[in-house]
This record gives sequence, structure tokens and C-alpha cells, in this order.
Amino acid sequence: MSSKDNLCYNQLTKEQISNPHLFLEYFCRCAMDIETFRTEILNLIRSACSSKKHGNPEDYYYNYRRLLQCLEVAHIFFRRGKKFSIAANLTVCTPCTIDLSKYYHTLINSHFRNLSHEEIRNTNCFFKDFFGSRSLNGWRLMFSRIVEYAYRTQTIDEVLEDGAEMVIIKEYIEKLIEVMYLIDNTQSVIYLQSTASIN
Repeated sequence: MSSKDNLCYNQLTKEQISNPHLFLEYFCRCAMDIETFRTEILNLIRSACSSKKHGNPEDYYYNYRRLLQCLEVAHIFFRRGKKFSIAANLTVCTPCTIDLSKYYHTLINSHFRNLSHEEIRNTNCFFKDFFGSRSLNGWRLMFSRIVEYAYRTQTIDEVLEDGAEMVIIKEYIEKLIEVMYLIDNTQSVIYLQSTASIN
């Protein structure tokens, strides 16, 4: 990627911009599991939408930064037109991917419950919809407003033109989280191994 891309993605390292799976492997496997991250972000959104603080306010900014990193990774995949799927070609799958395909319906009901079947079979469908609704900078602005109002007593619903907008935003954010973990679980090992063998 160009130096312009390095400026565009200011939450990721140069190595992570070049290979976003490096971030996914660290974050999804070492830093936070999907349900913990989902809960933390939902607490952030709930706090922005009410005068009450949900979860630990000391964690809001940390979780906001992680969400920005996921956003940038998603945008990189979107620009590259990458298609990821649970129903991947089993000839190039890791054992984890085969397990994901085997337990497809269980996983949808437990961890990937907001993604449509089409989005699970082709993550680029989600990326097109997500970045079709807002640009990268549009999402950054929305995330910064969410964390800002999480710390305030005034709610974000009071300043948005459409009070129902946060319901749609919450669903998009949950889907973003699910897509990141889906991609890591199905593809990151393959991409990291191929990168290591090249170096």
C-alpha cells in the first residue's frame, strides 16, 4: 500500500495495513473474545444513548480505539474487494474453518446472529452495505460522537436528527464486530502462513 494509505489508516501499524490479518490475529485471539467486545461496545452505545453510565467508563476510550482499528481493517478489505466466508473452499481450509462449516448453524445463532446468510457467505456484501451507508470518515465521526456522548449526561439521541438512527448504527457496529471475528476464524491462519513462507 502507498504512503497515502498509511496516512488514511492512522490506527494501524504499517505492517497491519499491509496485512490486516496481523491485527485480527492479535485482537481476536489474544486481546478480546467476540462476546466480550460486543458487550463492551454495546455498553459504550448504551451510555451514549442515556445519562447513565454502563460498564466501566474507564474502558470506553480503549474500546473506541479498538473499534476504529476494526473499521480501518474493514475498509482495507472493502477496497481490496476481498470475499471471506464460513463456507470457504475446504481444500484450502484450516481445521478451524472446517469446524466452522460443520457447526455453521450453531455459530450463526451464538456469535454471528446479526449477519445475514448472504453476508456470512460473502463478507464483501456487508462491506459494500456498510461503506455505502457512510464513508470511512463518516463512520469515524459517528464513533467519535458515540464515545463523546458516552461520557456526557446529554444523550446522542438528543443531537441526532433521527432518533431511531442509533438503532441502525448499533446493528451495523455489531455486524462489523462479527465480520472481523468471522474473517479471523476462517482466514487469518492461511494468510499469516502464506506471508511467513514468502519472507
